Amino acid sequence: MIQGKGLLRIDHEVFPLETGEAFYIKPKMKLEAILESADVECYLLLLHRVTFSRHKENWTAFRTDEDAPLLPPGRLQLVAAKSIVEETRQLYDDSRSPSVHESQLQLTFQSLIRSFLHPAPEEPPIEGASRGIDQSIQYMYKHFRDKVKLDTLSHIAGLTQTSYSRSFKKEKGVSPVEYLNRIRIDYSKQLLRQDCSIKEVAGLAGFGNEFYFSRMFKRETGVTPTLYVRRKQLRVAVATCFRYQDNLLALGAEAAAAMNGYKYAEQSESEHQQLLQTQLNALRQARPDLILADFRHMPFYEQLKQIAPTVVLEFTMDWRKNHRRIAELIGREKEAQQNFTQLEQKVSYARHLLSDSFGDETISLLRLYPDKIRVQGSSGHPVNELLYKELGLKPGSGVPIKEQVKDFPLANLSPFETDHLFIFKHYPSQYDEEVFSQLQESPSWCGMQAFRSGRIRIITNWVALSWTPIGQNQIIDELLLLPSVSAR
Repeated sequence: MIQGKGLLRIDHEVFPLETGEAFYIKPKMKLEAILESADVECYLLLLHRVTFSRHKENWTAFRTDEDAPLLPPGRLQLVAAKSIVEETRQLYDDSRSPSVHESQLQLTFQSLIRSFLHPAPEEPPIEGASRGIDQSIQYMYKHFRDKVKLDTLSHIAGLTQTSYSRSFKKEKGVSPVEYLNRIRIDYSKQLLRQDCSIKEVAGLAGFGNEFYFSRMFKRETGVTPTLYVRRKQLRVAVATCFRYQDNLLALGAEAAAAMNGYKYAEQSESEHQQLLQTQLNALRQARPDLILADFRHMPFYEQLKQIAPTVVLEFTMDWRKNHRRIAELIGREKEAQQNFTQLEQKVSYARHLLSDSFGDETISLLRLYPDKIRVQGSSGHPVNELLYKELGLKPGSGVPIKEQVKDFPLANLSPFETDHLFIFKHYPSQYDEEVFSQLQESPSWCGMQAFRSGRIRIITNWVALSWTPIGQNQIIDELLLLPSVSAR
């Protein structure tokens, strides 16, 4: 579609019809267009499958009418629609020019088809004061397949090479070369998903040398191109305190083995070392193809990478970011998006019920320690974001605003008020009994509305559960099972 607006029905599906949209139509498909503009302009590209055969030194080509589609039928997912529209216009103009040879037309046509099969990454919009740097980035997107020189980029930005490199890194957080390589790596992922050879991908993505490409790909993604191609068949183990195994499970995969090497306060050094060795041995016996680790397992990185290639995921409070990262590493991006969509629907449903049930009543979430209690804040952690932002529950007076947690000493507990109190027991039972005993003697505790109305509940480890889709669903389910909510 070059110009116009409306709706297009293909068989039983309806799609928006507007500039930049493209569709692959097979014979016998039923089409119906409803136009919303006076003028409509579109181009029709006719594709034929051609088979080549060789007999001795002679090659022959003949048209093949096979049922297998050359592209996915229906609406095509274009990444760089504007450039494809321009290429199509140019092809049409060239076809009407007597000076353009038919062989050149065919080459242009094949280049256009490659744009459909292997779309280039979308260029970012230019805005703000750093227009020169953004213009140089647009040049990267257009020419990443070619050799891009630093002096060319700095000239486009209107800066010296030194000033350009310094300004670029200050604004984007990486050097121009690193940014360019990320564009190439993102494009190479598209090609690898389409079963292109590593040598072919290296050339198409602008790396040229397949060995250099493999090195850059691993540096950026944590895995080799070969592992990336096999990602859906990999045996994956985890070394984590953030339940990566549940992320895998939510994506339809199962961890080959799981390790948690974090040393908790109640563990002695000998107990911790013994547990570590047991878990490392279990990882070796599982013989994984890949290990996913968090930042707390960096001290064991050398041991882990001797077992299998190890990817250490970035530490972030945005649990969805790492869920997407894990999904990409095992080829389950669609499943990750389904998890987000389903959870969003469940949150919307639960928010409505909890609002009706709780009204203006407040809630607080705390953990027990031997000499203190820790109250979860209203932000800065997945469980805080879920309770107070996404579900819309109201925090008690002791809940810190814009903080992750706040500690209160047991010996001098400050007064705070809440209508509902949820307690996660962090330590073994003997500690809990001692803490509860001290709490029950505190005037602040006894004067709390949650204590007076009997709305203090012991919960599972919501803090740990909140890092995965499975855990988030479990937290919501526990809230919906509260007597005051389930009765509605």
